[in-house]
Amino acid sequence: MKFEKDAHLHSREHVLADDLSSALGEPKRFAAYLGIARMYDESDLRALLGRIREKADLPLAARGKYFFACLKGLTKIPRQGSRADKPAKEKKNNGTSSADSEKSA
Repeated sequence: MKFEKDAHLHSREHVLADDLSSALGEPKRFAAYLGIARMYDESDLRALLGRIREKADLPLAARGKYFFACLKGLTKIPRQGSRADKPAKEKKNNGTSSADSEKSA
């Protein structure tokens, strides 16, 4: 049996998101799980998935909701190059300085 690579899963985050969405029975919410895979550590997410699979009293339809509720207890990965890290740019006044606007007033 030869393993065929899925062309749509081209990064670790995509593979993790596919694993999460299929294991939790929500394949149509792949994009939501992809966002989660980028925000949290892979080992934490896989451990959480394992705990959810072990819960026998949890209905299959509620697994996705339970997963997203449990995410609040995990720590997020600090993003590199996020916009919050950069200082705010100064706004331009269409070629006029504040001194010019004061003179005309």
